[in-house]
Amino acid sequence: MITALRIIGALVLLAVIGAGLLFWSAGKEVRIPPASVDFAALTTDQHDRLIERGEWVARASDCAACHSDPDGGSDLSGGLPMVTPMGSIYGTNITPSREYGIGDWSPDDLYRAVAVGVAPGGRNLYPAMPYTSYHRITREDSDALWLWLMQQEPVDKPNRKNDMVFPFNIRPAISFWNALFRPEPAPFDAQGRPNAQGEYLVDVLGHCGECHTPRNAAYALTPDHLAGNVIEGAYAPDLRADALVSRGWNHSDLNSFLHRGLSPQGVMTFRMFPVLSHSTSHLPQQDLDAIASYLMPDQPVTDLAARRPSAALSSRGQDLYTGLCAGCHGDDGQGQPHSSVRLDVNTTAMFDDPINLVRVIAEGIPERDLAHGERMQAMPAFADMLSDADMASLVSYLRQRWGGQSDDVSAEQVQDALARAH
Repeated sequence: MITALRIIGALVLLAVIGAGLLFWSAGKEVRIPPASVDFAALTTDQHDRLIERGEWVARASDCAACHSDPDGGSDLSGGLPMVTPMGSIYGTNITPSREYGIGDWSPDDLYRAVAVGVAPGGRNLYPAMPYTSYHRITREDSDALWLWLMQQEPVDKPNRKNDMVFPFNIRPAISFWNALFRPEPAPFDAQGRPNAQGEYLVDVLGHCGECHTPRNAAYALTPDHLAGNVIEGAYAPDLRADALVSRGWNHSDLNSFLHRGLSPQGVMTFRMFPVLSHSTSHLPQQDLDAIASYLMPDQPVTDLAARRPSAALSSRGQDLYTGLCAGCHGDDGQGQPHSSVRLDVNTTAMFDDPINLVRVIAEGIPERDLAHGERMQAMPAFADMLSDADMASLVSYLRQRWGGQSDDVSAEQVQDALARAH
């Protein structure tokens, strides 16, 4: 008994020491690269070019999608909720307001926050700030972003307090997470990379992996880069080349989706719509080409019709489709240009997880302007019209007829999808 207690005590002591070491190592000052320019010595031309670069960095990094005001105010004044399993985190004010924003921040302060996740005064940022991706931002781009941010209109809007559950509301404990999962700053080096611009846009500035990569029990990114993940109640799909090819994507369709918000495979919905509005629709064509080439180095042709099962389809699902959907999407799923999306090549029906399809049918999609003159009419919500069993029949029909799926979705799966969405 005494021996067992000694072993337990020793293990507890080792755990405490280990935790202390982790906290200590995470709390050490992280070395950062020096500023890329002497801001006081910039010529007018250099100043203007740096601001232009900073605006591009802000767009490519999609700052506004998280830091905008949900009540329609400034794109940078904060307040937008990001829902996690540990609670809600609210985007902060990143205007140059001295009281509530970053008006007193130096270029070093911004780089440290973006690439390391530490705000002035040593305050740890939650990894909702994607420093696990931004750790490879170049110092030049961080400095350009700082200069651009400092030219924006200051908004004296207080930050909203995060609503995190215990123990995640103990901000210093983030040091423990950082010690385990935070990468060291490693500014991106384009040398020797076959598509450096595409990699930099997707993996660093665009931080696509933060949504599209699975996470472990500690909510850290796993090594399955871009393999798909359910986040904030929606499936962020697998973006690896084989998966994109299997769903019928090509460079032209990816370009259209990122530029206008619409392609034969579908329309921007959920968290991707703000990404379109604030980021990808503003990128120049060469950037979109680089992204498509990085995600899909080759462009093989996929015959989507060949993957559709030949088994008999649900008569109940077909009746529901004919009554509720065919009027807009057509009997053959061809849709209508600028009005209703195609279903015969729609990506949403191809996912193994039906959560997105269930949500779109249940919640509908509001009428909205997309980008560059493209728009989409409203799709009505059918949650109040369909039982879980009917929803399951309709979803099964769509997935089997056009999604290449052979299994039936059950009413229990519909309930689970709706529960995960809320």
